[in-house]
Amino acid sequence: MGRSVLTAPRRTCGLQVFLRIGLTLATTLTVAHPALPVSAAPSFVPPPILMYHRVDVASPSDEISRDLTVTPARLKQQLSYLKQHGIAVISMAQLESRMKRRAPLDDAVVLTFDDGYADQYKYAVPVLRRFADSATFYIVTGNLGKARHLTWAEVRMMARDRMDIAAHGLQHDDLSLMSPAEQRNQIVESINELQITLRTPIESYAYPSGRFNRDTLDIVRREGVPLAVTTDPINIIPPESALQLPRVRVHGWWTLHDFAKAIDVARASRHPVLR
Repeated sequence: MGRSVLTAPRRTCGLQVFLRIGLTLATTLTVAHPALPVSAAPSFVPPPILMYHRVDVASPSDEISRDLTVTPARLKQQLSYLKQHGIAVISMAQLESRMKRRAPLDDAVVLTFDDGYADQYKYAVPVLRRFADSATFYIVTGNLGKARHLTWAEVRMMARDRMDIAAHGLQHDDLSLMSPAEQRNQIVESINELQITLRTPIESYAYPSGRFNRDTLDIVRREGVPLAVTTDPINIIPPESALQLPRVRVHGWWTLHDFAKAIDVARASRHPVLR
């Protein structure tokens, strides 16, 4: 009898502590991600998505272009680092495929290249091919064939070389400043041009300069594009979803140590977003 009297209060106290801890944790999660209710719609935890721009042996003269330019040797170093650490390098299309198959995402990093620069075909694709890796190249279709940009022939060759080609607009203009009709023209026409020319579905969209609004999200969703990316978490409109995935900007001045640190931080800060 004495044992039962002593044991009961301990069990009650333990239960109370457990409930308080659970309530605190749930409150913390809700505050950190208010758009994700405890038992919400399907969600997933995306891997880090890296954002590159130019890959060139020459160093540009202006500071902004230098920051956007990674040398082929530096790209080789980075891909080698990922491989040595058991991290798969995948494209956005491969990310979507993994999600459909419910395959693991915690062993991967997604590579994306913006704006369709000609040096991406000349330098980035051979490095990716050497490592048997794929990446997503976001194409501004209105710039194809212009100076320092890819041609349609090069884009077709990249697609045949297992590279994922995706849409980045007719022009590199801020969608958030446009009317819904103007946005629809930019988004839909760029997707259609790529799909018709390459005869393949477009699996993702990159918002120019990372800027968008709710109209943008509605248009991309209606077009059936499963994934879309921005440039910075500051642009996200709650609820955070697969149509507004932030990326890690790769800087031209980074050492391998800087790159490794950015990967570690990105992997440690992963969190669920709505599917």
